[in-house]
Amino acid sequence: MNGKGIAVASVAVVALAALVTCGRAASDEQKDVSSKTAESTVVTNDNGSVSRSFVECTVTTNGSMVIEHRRETRTNMDAEGNMLETSTSEYTQSYPVGDGPMAVPGLGSRQQPALTLSKPKDDKPAVNTDSFLGLKFGDEFKCDKFEQDPANSQLLRAKFTPKKPLVDFDDYFVYVTPTTHRVAMVRACAKEAVDPGLRPRRHYLVEALEKKYGTWARLRSYWLPLYELDIGSDRHVRLCLSGATDDYETVIAAWDNAILSIADDEYEAIREEARKAAADRRAKRMSEAQEAF
Repeated sequence: MNGKGIAVASVAVVALAALVTCGRAASDEQKDVSSKTAESTVVTNDNGSVSRSFVECTVTTNGSMVIEHRRETRTNMDAEGNMLETSTSEYTQSYPVGDGPMAVPGLGSRQQPALTLSKPKDDKPAVNTDSFLGLKFGDEFKCDKFEQDPANSQLLRAKFTPKKPLVDFDDYFVYVTPTTHRVAMVRACAKEAVDPGLRPRRHYLVEALEKKYGTWARLRSYWLPLYELDIGSDRHVRLCLSGATDDYETVIAAWDNAILSIADDEYEAIREEARKAAADRRAKRMSEAQEAF
């Protein structure tokens, strides 16, 4: 939606589909279950125009795979109700049952209770998510000079060189908390798109991250090949294969939300101290001016 909303109204409608097909006569196992949701949002912008968004999402499982289909229609109208713009985006993705929190609505039958998709247990060792590109989240990063990143004002950043650099990547940045300099985020950046001819879903960087952390990368954008992995312990990895920023085409970022919260606290403490110092300077100047008069 365009513009800043000053009035928001939203309506959510949930339609639950029943069982599509049954299993063999001798089996009570559920086969195809689907759920459909629809949500409409209306926002009145500062300039009087009205933005409307209608999102339909259908989730279907056949017992082994889950298929998600999302369709979003956006319209903009002026204050008189004239249509200014309309656009539609949709995408589909599939993944094995149990990959992520998702509950499929029940069938409304006593013999077939609500079905919850859960990941089967396994004995695989836990994946170490404490570090990324050799830097451990929460550790102090020592550097002679940090710089301010305009896009992340609460963090300081510095360039570094990992022990095992990635092929075709140009720059590596570590983002730290402003006072204690604890590692909160790590980024790897490539000025040119890395292997742009490959299919995004099967790009080797996506597959490498999925195998590294044992989880699936989810598409997070309608327009960009942007994927995100929830790697546990409040940590995430995001990969944009092309068009990431004005300076870099491909960017991989990993961060720890707990350390980012600490960065926010430290940044707010710095701002509060600056406000107090500014107030003290103003009071002193006013007193000196009063005496001079």
